[in-house]
Amino acid sequence: MVHRALRASRHGLLTDDTREEWAEDLPEVARHTSEMERRADDAERELLQWKKVKFMADKVGDEFEGYITGVAAFGLFVELVEHFVEGMVHVSTMADDYYKFVDGTHALVGENTHKVYRLGDKVTVQVIRVNMEMRQVDLGLADILERVREGERGPRRGKRSPKAETRRTPRPGRRERQGRKNRR
Repeated sequence: MVHRALRASRHGLLTDDTREEWAEDLPEVARHTSEMERRADDAERELLQWKKVKFMADKVGDEFEGYITGVAAFGLFVELVEHFVEGMVHVSTMADDYYKFVDGTHALVGENTHKVYRLGDKVTVQVIRVNMEMRQVDLGLADILERVREGERGPRRGKRSPKAETRRTPRPGRRERQGRKNRR
């Protein structure tokens, strides 16, 4: 549209009637053009995400280097260096500690180990699952997954320590209690 207006103005074809007509039509044309461009961008983004997820489908179990690009209370977003694919490390896969989100520093900090994962950190991740329908790549931190496989467990989430096993005498049944009452 702009090119047409410039060309018409340059060639002296832009009359007052044409200017008024364009002044009425241009806001609607601009709104429509912007809307169509946004839809095209969304479609392109969705297609790229689908292609990335499809590419990663046969890489479940493989390990990759990546950088933490986002930190939230529910996990870490990691972009793989080699493939520029982004996935998420959910806190439920971080079983070596209980991690708390620190908003001011964009970090997850382990309660007991004090291990910190923050924006920009380089990590090694393993592809755990690829969900084509949701267009998601689920990742796990390789070092934590390895320790969990070897049998190390994370800390207990509760504040109380486990009860010591003590043998109590079984509580008497109703008939036995009735017999005691009748003897009295």
